[in-house]
Amino acid sequence: MNEDAWTIANLRSRVAYLEKVLMERSIMLRTFARDACDEDLINASRAAMGLPPVPRAGFGLRGWKETTTLAPAEVESTMRELWRSVTPPRFDAGE
Repeated sequence: MNEDAWTIANLRSRVAYLEKVLMERSIMLRTFARDACDEDLINASRAAMGLPPVPRAGFGLRGWKETTTLAPAEVESTMRELWRSVTPPRFDAGE
């Protein structure tokens, strides 16, 4: 095998490896993004940009609006966050 053919074969194997790693990382990030709370997503994005995390509010009360009135628009997101906090993450094979 001449040097050019060896270089091409080497580059192809490196690209195949990088594609495999990228696919695995993509699956992990999509799973994390689907199952993480908004605050964790914000802090993960900040960490990726080299910024410090936003301090956590006590007992997850960030954005809490104190009221006795139920707003129908908040029911779906509240229920989703409650269920997300008690269910383990799903790792689908098809992702």
